[in-house]
Amino acid sequence: MLNRYDAVVDSFDARDSIAWLALGKARLAARLWPGIRAGERVSAELRPEDVLLCTIHPGKTSARNVLLGRVNALRRRPEGVHVQLDVGFPLTALVTGGAVKDLSLRKGTRVFALVKATAVVPSRTVRGDVEVGLIGSRGTIRPEQVAFLRAVDRAGTMAGAAQELGITYRTAWLWVQAINRAWGAPLLARVRGGLRAGTSLTPEGRAALKLAAAPKGRR
Repeated sequence: MLNRYDAVVDSFDARDSIAWLALGKARLAARLWPGIRAGERVSAELRPEDVLLCTIHPGKTSARNVLLGRVNALRRRPEGVHVQLDVGFPLTALVTGGAVKDLSLRKGTRVFALVKATAVVPSRTVRGDVEVGLIGSRGTIRPEQVAFLRAVDRAGTMAGAAQELGITYRTAWLWVQAINRAWGAPLLARVRGGLRAGTSLTPEGRAALKLAAAPKGRR
């Protein structure tokens, strides 16, 4: 689950290696890129695991983004807890259950979100269509099944992924079996137990997704 934003380049400073992106009335510091222009429209992505939380101002820090906000919701996932924030724009952090307890996080808690500018990855919109499959030790994982892996990673459940892709629950279940069989090791696993129940990518599953997203020369 990525934080994704449509933004406008407000300003940039090559000496400080920083670009300021306008998200409505808020601003977000991001890494520079070749050919940057003030006023251009870009998309920006930020991983929830790159967002740090604290309940008091951190003082001097290398993070260029120190964002004051409040907790809107807490959602438990197999890999941790998604903390949904309002910092002038929606922002989701991924933290451990222990961090939620230590910081006494609940709806309405006032927090500071720390984000390194280098963790904010801008991109321009390009036209094109690429479908990537994976070759496992015992078979092939088709491009639509790779898309299913990504959907499970976003939704945290097999049913949610099936709904997102417009396939039946039975098809999703058969794909889980086919994907794990083709790879020769589990890429998807069921997680049982209360609020954490669902379907999650295994560490090898996440590595496989990174492989699918890598440029051809780096695979």
